[in-house]
Amino acid sequence: MNEIHLSFPADKFTNVFDKISKTSARFVINYGGTASSKSFSAAQNEVLKAARSDEAIKTLVIRKVGATLRDSVIPSFRSRVEEFDLSPYFKFSKTERTLTCVTGSQIIFRGLDDPDKLKSFEGLNRILVEEAAELEFEDFLELNRRARGKDNIQITLTFNPVHEEHWLKKHFFDQDVEDKVAVKSTYNDNRFITDKDREQIEWMKRYDHNQYRVYALGEWGLRTNTMPWLFTFDRERHLRPTLPFMPSYPVHLSFDFNREPVSCIAVQMSPHRGAKDSFVHFIKEFAADVQLKELCARIRAAFPASILYVTGDASGNRGDIGFDHRHSTYYQMIRSYLGISDRLLHLNPRNLMHHDSRQLINMLFADYPNILLSQEGCPLLANDCIIATVDDESSKPGMLKKDRNMYKMDLFDALRYFFQTYFKDYADKVGVLGRAA
Repeated sequence: MNEIHLSFPADKFTNVFDKISKTSARFVINYGGTASSKSFSAAQNEVLKAARSDEAIKTLVIRKVGATLRDSVIPSFRSRVEEFDLSPYFKFSKTERTLTCVTGSQIIFRGLDDPDKLKSFEGLNRILVEEAAELEFEDFLELNRRARGKDNIQITLTFNPVHEEHWLKKHFFDQDVEDKVAVKSTYNDNRFITDKDREQIEWMKRYDHNQYRVYALGEWGLRTNTMPWLFTFDRERHLRPTLPFMPSYPVHLSFDFNREPVSCIAVQMSPHRGAKDSFVHFIKEFAADVQLKELCARIRAAFPASILYVTGDASGNRGDIGFDHRHSTYYQMIRSYLGISDRLLHLNPRNLMHHDSRQLINMLFADYPNILLSQEGCPLLANDCIIATVDDESSKPGMLKKDRNMYKMDLFDALRYFFQTYFKDYADKVGVLGRAA
């Protein structure tokens, strides 16, 4: 058997390659957004495994439809061979759809719609499933059954997380699966991406937040909202690609407090209420996983000369959080970090019940003039407005569905607290003020 002794510079590889190439887990879940180097890195990994293995290995590369292999998968593998200067060591057979290495290793390309399917393949060491979200669960079970008879068999599944109800999520994420490694990536993990490609991906947040969620953020796509909490929200009416910052107006900051992370939205509004030219502009969100001090530093850097008013979650009034000082409250710390006086704190003594908050905010979005969200400045808040749903498992009416996986709703809570603070007159009109959650 021939041996190949080659080394490659680190700049040929991505973070995704480093992670998937080093694991020996049976299941490698290689998922995330578009242009994140998932497929590129998977092809690199399989080519180098075939070239470097001490013994001949057999790798099966699968897509649901065999014809699609010709358009993307096979060309990608052949390009990786060329980029590594391995062409003298690999031979491609178009009729057999195989890449054969001088080491005796083979990479076989097949679709699940091929006549022979998987029945003729035995002795597989590795399986790579490209666009695994195209497969049915039964397809995966058959693949897993075929992957037997060898030690250390590895199955890599590469896909975009298209839908939260997909079997991939239910099987690999919603329950414990032994011998599994999940590697999530986005376009920010791809060192080879062009500025133009980056701009096109980021543009998605302006027209489709679910697409942006899946293909830019690498998060699971959300099902259609059949029980919207904010049922008067309208994309055409309430969303704008961008909103200008107005230096002559103060900035109202509304905070929500959670361990991961503290979140804040920045709002500008007209001093008069309810007239035709009144406006409420949600211009920027702050949701990074950083300490409160750094978050406030970012806010002050964004609005260095502005008057800053602060409101938000009533839980921030409690003196039991134990950060800089044992009896500090969130708001005392925020006042100090932002360098503002007590008179700029507009704090709620308690939060409205979800049902009452829902009634208030839906009325405002239905009737109040010019409530607008900047898609550029507040992409996650805009997404929250779209996906906010009623928790049908709660015994309390109008409860907002929340969890720390899919429906965090931290920025949306900040929006709720903002309207509670500054639109009490509207709350009084419908009689929902005063009952606490």
